[in-house]
Amino acid sequence: MRIFPADLEERAFRHNILNDWRTARLVSAETSAAIAAELGEPPAQAAWPLRVVLFGFAALCQGAAFALFAKDLRDRTAVGGFAVLAAALSIIAAESLIRALKVRRQGAEEALVAGAVLMTAFAAERLSGTDYHFETGVFSFALAAAAAAVYVRYGYRLAAIGVAVALGVFVAALEYGDHVTRVLLALLYGALLAAVTLWPDLPRRERERLEIARFFLALSVPLCLNLSLEHVTGGYGSGVGMDWFAWATFAAIFAIPACWLAWGISSRARSLVWAGSLGLLVSFCSIKPYFGWARHSWDPAVLGIELAALSLILKRWLDAGPARRRGGFSSEDMGNSEPGGALTLLAGVVAAGSAAPGSTGPDPMKGKGGDFGGGGASGSY
Repeated sequence: MRIFPADLEERAFRHNILNDWRTARLVSAETSAAIAAELGEPPAQAAWPLRVVLFGFAALCQGAAFALFAKDLRDRTAVGGFAVLAAALSIIAAESLIRALKVRRQGAEEALVAGAVLMTAFAAERLSGTDYHFETGVFSFALAAAAAAVYVRYGYRLAAIGVAVALGVFVAALEYGDHVTRVLLALLYGALLAAVTLWPDLPRRERERLEIARFFLALSVPLCLNLSLEHVTGGYGSGVGMDWFAWATFAAIFAIPACWLAWGISSRARSLVWAGSLGLLVSFCSIKPYFGWARHSWDPAVLGIELAALSLILKRWLDAGPARRRGGFSSEDMGNSEPGGALTLLAGVVAAGSAAPGSTGPDPMKGKGGDFGGGGASGSY
């Protein structure tokens, strides 16, 4: 159960969409003010620079306090018990802060919750009594469980990524060998991507909240299968040894991002467009390390020229369409496109048939778009 009721969550979500529309210059100042007044006041939220400062300060204080009180404890059970107590106190403090200030995002409470997650995982590892072979597995599994609980309670987007990372560490700690581990990680992240995408009756605000996790999962699948990432930055790698598994992964690291890119374009999902584009870029840079070919100082320049040429071709193709758009995609910069700001040209703006919403009518926030994406161009608004 979320700490904020569903109506307040929905109000905050709609204000975020309105802010995206305003940033993308899809609504006028008068229309934006009218919509904001109709929606009502959202929960308080600090600007991200202040959130970063408050998060860092609170995390530093929390870590220092834990180290101060735990420094004299020598027994594993005692340390684990104290970690449980510290985690509980951190959650109580975060809950009190949120309820007292009615704050949605301010940094300090996020640091308290993040510290509680880490201390819970640390406590599970200390109290488990396992030998060192299983310590990483216990810690990562507990971390995944705690991060999942935090996401369910607070809706923090990074908590969803924390679940995926912790589960990946847990799979890697099972020590099944390099080949099996890579395949298991790819299957794990693929299954999580399918769950995030296809979960039935998931509210739209929840889908939007999970978009960054969707991007991470989609990008992680080909990266887990890429055998040459440790050689990508090297000058003269010896190659990875092209046996049947290497050939299979070499094909997969190109086929999977291409599928993500096609899926993202067809469903107008920016997260998949970003993941597919970055995945193909990494795969293209992995060709020489895969085969052990010598790297040259002019390779980055050649890559830059190729990407610039591709961008110009894509821009001319989009601009040649009706109203300088094709299938709802445009090369015009219409606002922020995090987390793939550098790929705005490729992702475009999902704006098929859209126009600035009018300021009259019972519900000015109406429009139709793709299944996902920023700028409010998705769902049922």
